[in-house]
Amino acid sequence: MLHVSDANTNVSCWIGNSDNERLTLIVRAYLNKEILSPLLTISLILSVLMVSFSALSLLADPMSSLIPAALLAQMIFAKTIASFELFLPLALFITLLMGLGRLYSEQEISALQAAGMGVSGLIRTFLPLIVVLTMITAILTTMVRPWANQLRYEVQYEATESYDFERLEGGYFYESEDTGRVYFTKKLGSGEVKEDIFMYEGADDNSQIIIAREGLQLSSSDGNNGSLKFTEGSAYRLSDDGNDQVINFQEMILHPDIKQREPLGYKRKATSTLQLWKSDNAKDIAELQWRLTMVAKTFLLALLAIFLAKTSPRRGRYGILVLGLSLFLLVHAGSLVLMTWIEQSLISRLPGLWLSVMVLAVITALSGYRKA
Repeated sequence: MLHVSDANTNVSCWIGNSDNERLTLIVRAYLNKEILSPLLTISLILSVLMVSFSALSLLADPMSSLIPAALLAQMIFAKTIASFELFLPLALFITLLMGLGRLYSEQEISALQAAGMGVSGLIRTFLPLIVVLTMITAILTTMVRPWANQLRYEVQYEATESYDFERLEGGYFYESEDTGRVYFTKKLGSGEVKEDIFMYEGADDNSQIIIAREGLQLSSSDGNNGSLKFTEGSAYRLSDDGNDQVINFQEMILHPDIKQREPLGYKRKATSTLQLWKSDNAKDIAELQWRLTMVAKTFLLALLAIFLAKTSPRRGRYGILVLGLSLFLLVHAGSLVLMTWIEQSLISRLPGLWLSVMVLAVITALSGYRKA
């Protein structure tokens, strides 16, 4: 049976209960398809951009040329995985804004509204997808984030002990902040020999400087970087108590001192969420609140995107996209500021970072009220 009511130019259709349910499923499947395809595309684009940014930021450091390629690849991978918690909500937010904005501009949503599907119907349609992606974000931020950061710290820690002396290029200073070691070679000699070598190594109570005509890295039996062999030079040991020493040598071999290697230490970004929950440290609490609020903000941002996407055909959807991205960046920047203030005990731990969630909830509620 078909019933049509033209009151207020609204059209309501009933084609039997089973047919109506089938039609509803078809419409929801169509809308989800229109969102899922660009969501995967935008997620892939953001992943490529993050990999490129991570690679460029690492390769911009001259010391990266001394790190084996395998460790560099692991560092890029870990940094990219750790960022998933941020750009997955961003991908969902952009996709809903662009996808629904296109459907509004092409009046497809208007046709669905004429059939009785309003903003609440859109929310019910996309709610399963939003909930699933919110749960994925929860896993990313509470479990994957600490694991990826732990991997990144371990690789960086290993990289500081795996600098490949053979990769030194002439005319550049190579400085490691982790080891306090500085290398410089004026030019490359024959084979793997470096000519006119300068090496500085700082410590708490003394520093060591080696200047030699030639330098060569000796291979080790375990496959790791071995000792450094210097030829025709001088070694200077500068002590805080003024008892400096100078040694002139024809040949000197500098062996790696494994005992000087300190443990990795405590890193809150790599700490499990359960351990952070039990901590009373301000920085730990800030890190915990960051992880938890990311979950809430993912859900609220998705709802906000549905409300903001509602535009008239004569209004460009790109203006709404700019507005949405501006709001996203403001919320993210505000969260970073609040996190810093919590770490420095400038604001109370409650509401703490939850203040950004409250502000976002108010913005979302006001947007939903205006679009209702």
